[in-house]
Amino acid sequence: MSDVEFICHTKQLSALCSHSAGRILPIPTRLGQICSGLIKKRGLMGFLSALIGTNAVPDPGYLVDRNLMRRQIRLPQLYSITPIRNTYRFFLLLRARLQAALVSAHFEDHPQARALVFNGYLMPDSITKAVSETLGRETLVLENGFFPRTSQADTVGINFDSTLPRDRAFYEWVADKISDERPLELVRRPSKQKAADQVETPPRYIFVPMQVPSDMQILKHSPWISDMKHLYQVIHGLAERFPEREFVVKEHPSFPLSIQPQISRHPRISFANHNETRQLIEGAEAVLTVNSTVGLESLLLGKKVITLGNAPYNVEGMVLQARNEQELHSALAAIDSWTPNTTVTNAFIRYVHNVFLLRGDVRKGDAEILDALGSRASGTDEHARLTEAYGRGVARTAPAD
Repeated sequence: MSDVEFICHTKQLSALCSHSAGRILPIPTRLGQICSGLIKKRGLMGFLSALIGTNAVPDPGYLVDRNLMRRQIRLPQLYSITPIRNTYRFFLLLRARLQAALVSAHFEDHPQARALVFNGYLMPDSITKAVSETLGRETLVLENGFFPRTSQADTVGINFDSTLPRDRAFYEWVADKISDERPLELVRRPSKQKAADQVETPPRYIFVPMQVPSDMQILKHSPWISDMKHLYQVIHGLAERFPEREFVVKEHPSFPLSIQPQISRHPRISFANHNETRQLIEGAEAVLTVNSTVGLESLLLGKKVITLGNAPYNVEGMVLQARNEQELHSALAAIDSWTPNTTVTNAFIRYVHNVFLLRGDVRKGDAEILDALGSRASGTDEHARLTEAYGRGVARTAPAD
């Protein structure tokens, strides 16, 4: 029987693969290696069949279109040119078909192996995930953790898609069953322009951390905020409706484009791209976010949080959720008198830190984290034990039909 536990198709996890002692089988990402590997597995006719999309498992066209949309967001001037956009899509689709066929062939060789993907929304990992789902194979999805030197690992997805419970009653139940340890650090984010000085913030303000508009957090989990320009327009409307409020916005340092040349400035909305995020959180009356990790960090620091999208920390009593502009107006009007449930918030943070997240960075390939991945994938770790125990208790106490 094969000793391969995971099939991995990513550059993000190369260090983990190299330390896995054969437990992880990496799929090549270079085109020449993809072609030669597929010809070796399926022969020349199998290679040509994959190239033209015959019996594709699955047809990766929708993944290619998603990738193209992300590029159009990041490089709008280049990918607004029709010949460039169409040529890019054509060759990317050919490559994706070959990648999907090669992944499928490796799954056939290792019938017990699971898929191991980083993020799962971006190519080429999204191809591995799609093939795995089509073939009915199990998948473990990885991502950076919410706190420094931690990682997400989940059998369903990451962030809002994960199996992290969002049931308030779960955290009331689990509060006395987990460690009291809390994270001591937050993720340090570089300034967007390191040479610039920090700006002075108002005495009272709502902090609005902007996000990467091409990220899955916006493209997939933001039902009504389409991009950061739209988010600014919503904040502009809030500033008009609530003249007593001031807002401080920080653009995401990882996104190369600024919305500032495209917007109408408001005297009570300040940009603080060069300020430390933690300082902006600590100085704020509240934090308003679509679904950024900054929201979770704000909860850790005892701040009130309003979310506009699907966030993994959307738990009743812990944050105020605004699913449209009207609900946002109501949330902001109530923010001063609303008090978060500190018991639930504390239990949530402790659960995330001590149970849900894995210690270490999966991209660095620690041997310890490899064992943790195996336990998470097989459902034998503490996260699985606690969620299953809670589910059994709920089932026992549920009223009969």
